[in-house]
Amino acid sequence: MAMTLDRLREVVGAYGAAAHRWPVADRAAALALVAESVEAQALLDDALKLDLMLDAAPTAEPASDLLVSRIMAARPRSVPASHAAVVPPTSRRGLRAFLQDIWPYGSAAVPAGALAASIMLGAGFGLTATSTMTSLGLTGTAQTVAAKSTNELGEQLVAIAFAENAYPEEWR
Repeated sequence: MAMTLDRLREVVGAYGAAAHRWPVADRAAALALVAESVEAQALLDDALKLDLMLDAAPTAEPASDLLVSRIMAARPRSVPASHAAVVPPTSRRGLRAFLQDIWPYGSAAVPAGALAASIMLGAGFGLTATSTMTSLGLTGTAQTVAAKSTNELGEQLVAIAFAENAYPEEWR
């Protein structure tokens, strides 16, 4: 196989400038190309500069045994299944244990309070919208609401959206 400059660029980019690291199948052809071509020699010189810079770079010290032991001691550990407390399915457990199974992230008061607040807000907005729609005369069937002019209906919906309690005289 004839060595091309592109193939030499791939070999030198992957294995560096040292010929003993190159693949055996490409080594002889690559060395012949370097001997013949000025471009190949320049490519090899650039790779040699990069290799020398990489060799001069400081190496990181391996982690000390003390650091490794501190990290291993601080890691979260799971309880092996053989040591886990097994609760028989027929045993009676309390409400607190049941809630802990449903919500294992601490107190269940926060999500329960959020649920209660959302129910109250939904009911409040629903009742407010119903009373507002009643006062605007929007309680009829869909045909009655559709029969109103688009402009008038739009103004009424804006009033509902802003929960205005004082309406212009023509709306009553």
